Parts: sequence; C-alpha cells; structure tokens
Amino acid sequence: MRTHGASTDPEEQRSILVADGDEDAASVLASLLLYQRFRAHATAHGSEALRLARTHPLDLAVVDVRLQDMSGRELILGLRQIDHRLPVVVTSADLGAEAEGRARELGLLHYVHKPYDPRRIVAVVAKALARPGAPRARVHALGLRTWTSE
Repeated sequence: MRTHGASTDPEEQRSILVADGDEDAASVLASLLLYQRFRAHATAHGSEALRLARTHPLDLAVVDVRLQDMSGRELILGLRQIDHRLPVVVTSADLGAEAEGRARELGLLHYVHKPYDPRRIVAVVAKALARPGAPRARVHALGLRTWTSE
C-alpha cells in the first residue's frame, strides 16, 4: 500500500482510497489525485482497502472491478458495511452495459471506463465529493508521508 499526501494543510485535504488490481494504475491515479491536492491511499488488494477504510477516515473510494484478492463488487459491499454513505467511483476496462448495470445495482452513481482521461477522472472525483450527503472525513494526525510503503 502506498500513501500519497500533499504538503498542504491536512484539514483542507480530502482523503481518497484508490483500489485497483494493477498496482501501477493505482499508484498513477493516486499521484494524479495528489497533484490535485487530495490525500490518496493506493492499494491493489481489497483486504488492504478494507483495513484502510476501518483505520483511516475516507471521503471517497475509487474502486476497479478487478483487484488482486477479490472483486470490486466484494470490496464495495465491504466498504458499505463500514460506511454506507461513502461515495464510490467504479473504474473498469469492461465497456459492456452489463458491467455498468451491475455497478448501478450497488447504488453507485459514477462509472468511469478505462483508459480514462485524467481530466475526466478528476472531474468525476470532484463531482462525487461535492454531492450533498457525502461524508467529510475527520482528519487524524496520521503522520502520512508521500510515497511510503507498508
């Protein structure tokens, strides 16, 4: 797991979980979100994502449909048990309407096809965070550093 954090005031940063079975893709998206002044936690494993959701307050999760140890659907169901209000953006290389329909069945409003334009994913993240009723994570003194590995 890699945690990315900008050097700005942590009270202003929104905390985003990025879970993608492709570690490089997760890291690239987390870096993009860092550049946009978000705090990002990147992982390729659903079990690690669930651990993070239990121990770190989150404002949003970006979840790919395929992770290394579980499906994106399983992760989303687990995240919903931890915080049913957590906004989730699903990413997938599957362009089929069936996959998008399955995501919508989980109550997800945002589904982004891969490969995605960086401006589009940032816009979708901003829209999801701005949605009324979206939780605002409590900020903890986590001592997070940029590009740390656990």
